[in-house]
Amino acid sequence: MSRFSLAEEVQGYVTSKDPSNLDHRFLVGGSKNVLIDFQKKVKTRSGYTLLGAANQAVLGVRNAWTWFTSTGSRRYCRFYDTNLSVYLGTVDTVILNAWYVIRSTWSSTEQLRSTTWWDTGENLDLLLMVNGDDNIYEWNGAVTVVASASGTAITKQGTDTWAQARFYTTRDKTILNLNTGRTHTYTGGETTTTLTGLNNITDIATGHILIQQFVTQSNEPAADRNNDTIFTFENQICVGSNDDEEVFVSQNDSYIDTTFSTPRVAGDGALLTLDDTTTGFGSIGKTHLVFSGRSSLFTIEFNQITVSTTLAETIAVRKLPMGSSQGAFNQETIVQIGDTIIYLSNEPALRIVDDPKKLTGLDPKTLSNPIKPDFDAETWTNAFGFWYRNVFYLSAPTNSRLYMLNFIEDSDGKLFRFWNPPQTLPTRAMSIIDSGSGDLLHGHASGRPETYLLFDGASDGQFTTMEAADKIPIEAIASFAYNNYKDRANLKTFDEYYVEGEITPATSRLSLILNYDYEGATQQLEKFIDGSDEDILEGNLGNNSLAQSSLAVNPLGGLLNAPSDARRFRVIFEIAKEDFHELQAKFSTNDSDKYWAITAHGASVQRSPRKDTIIKK
Repeated sequence: MSRFSLAEEVQGYVTSKDPSNLDHRFLVGGSKNVLIDFQKKVKTRSGYTLLGAANQAVLGVRNAWTWFTSTGSRRYCRFYDTNLSVYLGTVDTVILNAWYVIRSTWSSTEQLRSTTWWDTGENLDLLLMVNGDDNIYEWNGAVTVVASASGTAITKQGTDTWAQARFYTTRDKTILNLNTGRTHTYTGGETTTTLTGLNNITDIATGHILIQQFVTQSNEPAADRNNDTIFTFENQICVGSNDDEEVFVSQNDSYIDTTFSTPRVAGDGALLTLDDTTTGFGSIGKTHLVFSGRSSLFTIEFNQITVSTTLAETIAVRKLPMGSSQGAFNQETIVQIGDTIIYLSNEPALRIVDDPKKLTGLDPKTLSNPIKPDFDAETWTNAFGFWYRNVFYLSAPTNSRLYMLNFIEDSDGKLFRFWNPPQTLPTRAMSIIDSGSGDLLHGHASGRPETYLLFDGASDGQFTTMEAADKIPIEAIASFAYNNYKDRANLKTFDEYYVEGEITPATSRLSLILNYDYEGATQQLEKFIDGSDEDILEGNLGNNSLAQSSLAVNPLGGLLNAPSDARRFRVIFEIAKEDFHELQAKFSTNDSDKYWAITAHGASVQRSPRKDTIIKK
């Protein structure tokens, strides 16, 4: 009976160490489009499917976000070229399931960034946006579908009133018809289903989609000053610029009022002067963070004091001792996770901040060291970070790569992390969208105005409800570290190689390449695993049920779940003996509609009776 030396659990993806000096259970450089699941198997990743209509225009999505409004509705937004569009599912019982442009006059060269702010007058949260000019733009997220229109009144679909659908009762009472592009003003009826006092109902018809018109606050917070970043801290709006070192802070009851009294009282506005332009914002607890330039990070704290008999407030601004280029890359790569911030630095490195008061020396901590060569070689232009179900995602759209860092907590409460190999995906911005199957991760294309459900199906490409078209094969490669069997200097040999895993019948040629010595210097041998070979197959997998996957670790929607027709397999390849110092295994496919996973693999290795006399000098 042969005894096999097996690699049984994949530990992660590492490129910062020599692949011949690393635990053979790690994946190394060359691996891509495979994922490591909670059971420590390495699997082919799922593909992506199109959400909404295809669009061949060469206009990538530059930003995207999901606005979870205070009234329970959601607004799925994406920004490309000069357009801000929103994905509408079911509105007032009317099924739409499409993207709609809600404003088309933005700058085509500047980024559009947003935040939310609470308006006590309307009792609504408002979406505030900046776009590299001297304005702040406001939208309240109101959307409805017309049931009928006559005279000076419009009746909406559904039973919610216009106010319940978020239309203004006191602010700017103007609506926009998305079907015609016309605007209309109203005077009353907001607490009913019929809006009244319309200045006109020209061209308004049943089925038309109406939204609240955008409000432009011109020359705010200052005239001729470009607003590039915006953030909310304790209901005060902070606005930074790429062109000056100032941060304007609004009052907490008016986002366009930055004035303050002397002595300053709580909720007043402020003007902060830093040492460079504003890169982005964040917050940890009661501490506001401002990233400035390439290397600076400031903490902003509002402290209450008593001046005579008056309760006043001071602002404490402190520059943290960060190293060169340790500042944030851009606002889109500053990701808030509770009271922790993960961000991409200019070094480049992925760093984490959980207590700004302890940032000294080598802090902030670095998360990207295991794959430092990948980070150093990558082009991070327009990078975008996102947190979804215990995984940090970081896109590098120039090269269509997506990096994934898993955070896992074991039964003892110990947290550990591991990187997955890079995924080849045409993604820049990311957001959560519920298009009928729950809150799932979507990527917004870097090269065209399209949105994809990520990790869905077995192929990349575009899909409609009627047919699949233009499927793109997924080149999935799992390259393991070299195994010298704890004996680097002496020759080894084997005559059998064991592989165990999962496979679908359509996967007829899962390639196993064995590199004898570095890059196959001694020999490179290729074998194939056939998913339709009944001799090596066992019963169907039953691991698609929720009971057998951890909701905290395994995202739903096909990210890590095996296809329903996947089966377990075991195979032993008989191989002519060949002496070697170290051995590398590499599994791969490059086709559409394929799935495989590797649970264990290894050789029946023995020490060779021969000595390597050639290397003796």
